Amino acid sequence: MAVKNMADYLSEVTADYTTTELSVAPHNILYEEVDKNQNVHRADGGNIAVASLSSTALFKVTLQWIGITESDAGTIFDMWTDSSKANGREKTFYWQHPTDGNTYTARFLTPLKRGLSSQFAGAGRREIQQVTLSVEGKKPA
Repeated sequence: MAVKNMADYLSEVTADYTTTELSVAPHNILYEEVDKNQNVHRADGGNIAVASLSSTALFKVTLQWIGITESDAGTIFDMWTDSSKANGREKTFYWQHPTDGNTYTARFLTPLKRGLSSQFAGAGRREIQQVTLSVEGKKPA
């Protein structure tokens, strides 16, 4: 079987915000989730019927950064917070996948939680426990 990644199933989509890319490599990709826009119906007899509303795959990626520099944590915080950039969940932006070599058009789906754990106290390090992105396309070539 061939190696496949999200780019194999996504079309090119231009991001709303294109000036900079989110390229801070996460320490963990907790999940790459794929779903389809489908309704699943179970009949009384136990049979299952599926109604596909679209053939497009829907991708979500959950990321985690542990022990990153204040500067890198600030970059992520700024991308989420600045109203001219992602503005929370409103606008799409380019995100560089750390392992598959592709840049995707993505948007934040979750609030951003930036912390300073006792593990990094005094070390100028931060953590962003978990953030989920909706991957909406691949960056146009």
